[in-house]
Amino acid sequence: MVLRLLLLLLVLLPGLPVCAPASPAAAELAIATWNIEHLAAADGAGCRPRGEADYAILREVVVRLGADIIALQEIENADAAARVFPPDRYDLVISPRPVRMQQTCRHLPGQRRSAQRTGFAIDRERLASLGLRYRALPPFQEIGVGGRRWGTRIAIEPIVAPATAAPASLELIALHLKSGCAWGRLGDANAVLPIRRTQCLVLRRQRGILQEWIDARAAAAQPFVLLGDFNRQLDQRNDDFWQAIADGAVCDWQPHADLGRRCRSGTSRPSVHAELVLVGAGQPFPYPYNPRFPYAIDHLVLGGPARDWLRPDSYRVQGYEFLGRRAEPPPSDHHPIRAALRLPWPAP
Repeated sequence: MVLRLLLLLLVLLPGLPVCAPASPAAAELAIATWNIEHLAAADGAGCRPRGEADYAILREVVVRLGADIIALQEIENADAAARVFPPDRYDLVISPRPVRMQQTCRHLPGQRRSAQRTGFAIDRERLASLGLRYRALPPFQEIGVGGRRWGTRIAIEPIVAPATAAPASLELIALHLKSGCAWGRLGDANAVLPIRRTQCLVLRRQRGILQEWIDARAAAAQPFVLLGDFNRQLDQRNDDFWQAIADGAVCDWQPHADLGRRCRSGTSRPSVHAELVLVGAGQPFPYPYNPRFPYAIDHLVLGGPARDWLRPDSYRVQGYEFLGRRAEPPPSDHHPIRAALRLPWPAP
């Protein structure tokens, strides 16, 4: 009887399905952006004077946010960021934008504005646990039209080079664009629409410069994420800024006084990597400046191969309700936003 069973197994074994080894889990990276409203290094400094208790509240928000990498805006310097992101846990990369003449604070006589810079706070242990590391890249100085805020760039890459054809790195850029032009016509990328507001003229120039930056990465199939305070409601229907940067095409660009950059005639060509993804699009923003217009101005934008890396339903806006009465006034006039990316590199 036993012999018959053995013979039967020998006959059936060749036809049995072979179980493939389980694929290693993809590294999942939590990214966020937060404008921390005039974050100064010293107690009582700047247009949002804070004491140690206020910095402690900001640190609580960071813990609740639970992000691995946070893009920052309105940061005076690395010392200011270190009061919120402890150096024993976080690496800080802050824009080297030069200090301009310090203006007085509009509603605080006697107070001087601190410098406003962009940057990143990087949870080094968390990054290493995912088998990842970062590199600081040269700042995006060109976006600082007329001496305005520069972009900060870093690259995320696996510690061990992948054996597959996966991209070698993911580029992140922290942005803080011109305020005062959250909506309204800007015209398309090649039309000089008459605009009176100075803020919109600046933002339109920044748009063209950003388009050139995006297209360079899309043409190279480089995964990238734009994180920051765009000061623009990109989710508004038919928004001129969004339609221009997410047009699904790449161009050869040339400098232009009004548009920042202009597409050279006849060079536009389609590219799937230029079809950007606005994280959280279509979801009413829960903390709008004006409740009649529930749109965010802080955004996470995915491009290149990274447009397919978003973990579904991972977008979240961090509220301050958990602070109770300590959230009066709120820790910042902006709320952090967060999402998770499933990277093409396996976690250790």
